[in-house]
Amino acid sequence: MNDIPKFVFNCTDCKKCCERDVSIYLEDMNDWMEHGLLYKVLPHLSIEGEYVSLFIKLDKQTLDDKSICALYDIEKQECTLLDNKPISCRSYPLGYNGKHFIVVDKDCPGLGNGEMTAEKLAAMRETARAEFSSKQETLKLLPMLHAMFIKKFTIESQKAMEEMSPEQKEELEKILSEKKE
Repeated sequence: MNDIPKFVFNCTDCKKCCERDVSIYLEDMNDWMEHGLLYKVLPHLSIEGEYVSLFIKLDKQTLDDKSICALYDIEKQECTLLDNKPISCRSYPLGYNGKHFIVVDKDCPGLGNGEMTAEKLAAMRETARAEFSSKQETLKLLPMLHAMFIKKFTIESQKAMEEMSPEQKEELEKILSEKKE
């Protein structure tokens, strides 16, 4: 007999998932560019982590002493992206680790709620697989992109320093030494 409980999930619109850290992948940004939505999201994206383990996440805003996703419309009480939510939101609370499906939030109120059709389960599994794939691709490419941007900014800074007059360099040194103190 199989003791593994059957996965049943139906969203209750509790918005608990909007309180978590929302991961963003390059595929999400591609999707938003194609749908003309990147302008809504870009101001709320942050890159965090260290060089080899960088990740992109959505910033948060405060609602009733809680931190909640910056893309959550407080007045309308819904995501501003609606049909173009990040893949990590669309797959929630189901995850995939490359071998097995996992529940990423066992306290999600939608778990065990109602019934689950085979079609809906298949769609959720496909979305969880797609999230895993997007995450792997982003984790692979983001450090290279980061290094390229750092190199570009370093070269531009060096050029700007070379073009400064001696007076401008002296003024910059003065400002920087004041900040150290």
